[in-house]
Amino acid sequence: MIDAVVPMIHVPDVRAAVVWYQGIGFKVIDTYGNESGGLSFAIMSFGASRVMFNQGGAPSTNFRREVDLYIYTDQVDELYERLQDRMEIVEAPHDTFYGMHELIIRDLNRFWITFGQASAFAVLMHGVRERNSDLVGTALKRTDLKPETLTAALAVAGADGNEEIVVLLKQAGALPPAQVAAETLQSYVGRYQGESGFEVNVVLSDGQLYAAPGAQEPFSLVAFDDLTFRPIDFDNYGTMVFVVEAGKTVGCLIKHGPHEMRLNRVD
Repeated sequence: MIDAVVPMIHVPDVRAAVVWYQGIGFKVIDTYGNESGGLSFAIMSFGASRVMFNQGGAPSTNFRREVDLYIYTDQVDELYERLQDRMEIVEAPHDTFYGMHELIIRDLNRFWITFGQASAFAVLMHGVRERNSDLVGTALKRTDLKPETLTAALAVAGADGNEEIVVLLKQAGALPPAQVAAETLQSYVGRYQGESGFEVNVVLSDGQLYAAPGAQEPFSLVAFDDLTFRPIDFDNYGTMVFVVEAGKTVGCLIKHGPHEMRLNRVD
């Protein structure tokens, strides 16, 4: 038997749960009844994954319950079109900074279900790093790739010396990253801290600038001008803008959408 983890969710009404999950594409593997004529237990599948439903669960009005289901699929947008008028949508299809294209809905007992597939950004960067021009071409057919995403991919392809992929990216509109002087990059090295205690450590290694938020591993940055950088391997993560006063780096701004956080240099 293959090792596997199968979640078991306790619900107030197993039969109602079975009917609801059938409505979004789950299949019944097995069910067990009880003396009252209802169902006390069910096993259902979605593709290669399984979930169990058991009786004895309590209803809840919490915004988010004790467990979520995360379902990998390659049809997030198609599922949204099919389900949007029938289910409670928590979040419509969107791309995350960690490379997933996700749809989040809520089931009849208020458990979250996230459907996720690799985003166009994740496919693109995987193709670039694997030197797979066919995969890069597939990703570039998507119309939702942002200009800064293409620039990040071009920075990786250029450093790797893959001219075929460089040409593909430039044909798609990718602009080269900004070339920032080594002494300017060095001037950004240091520790930055916000009022809440959040820290970012910036280091320079082999001419490449890296940032490490808190205790996370450092991630590489790509420059868009002398002050503005963003992570190469994370999309929709935000930008880092260094604040320079009288020729000295005194802080940075972390910008994510409409939100902005100021961090002061503390060393």
